[in-house]
Amino acid sequence: MNSPDDLVPFTPRAGLCLRIIAPPDGALNQHFYKEVGQAWNWTACAAWNTQQWTEYLNSNEVTTVVLVLNDRDIGYGELINRDGDVEILSFGLLASSIGKGLGGPSLELIVRYSWTIGAVHHVWLHTCDQDHPRALPNYQRCGFELYNTKEDPVPETRPGA
Repeated sequence: MNSPDDLVPFTPRAGLCLRIIAPPDGALNQHFYKEVGQAWNWTACAAWNTQQWTEYLNSNEVTTVVLVLNDRDIGYGELINRDGDVEILSFGLLASSIGKGLGGPSLELIVRYSWTIGAVHHVWLHTCDQDHPRALPNYQRCGFELYNTKEDPVPETRPGA
């Protein structure tokens, strides 16, 4: 996405908001990575302990946001600004929140927030064929353009991959 003007809003969901996690909390990221990623084969960092997560978050200036619906955590995102290019490293909903029409509005909140992390020129993310079947259509519906595709023999999903 090349401009905040490219963002196409979804129908708002009452009670849906973001909680910005500051300072970083390795235990929280560890929890969400395992819980969100288990259905999508996120295994690269699944064995990390809390200390490894904390070190990773601190050394890479990762911003973590938690998606909250009516005071209940439903998902999360990890973002990093690399010289004006904000990458959404991880984004997903907990299994109990999938299939309830929350993916699009949650993505919109995270993308809107991404444009506020310093001086931003682009917001981007990766996906793969192991992701939720509606992930890519949701990303495109939100205003992302397909930039590059490639075939990897074994996709590896990890923060910063």
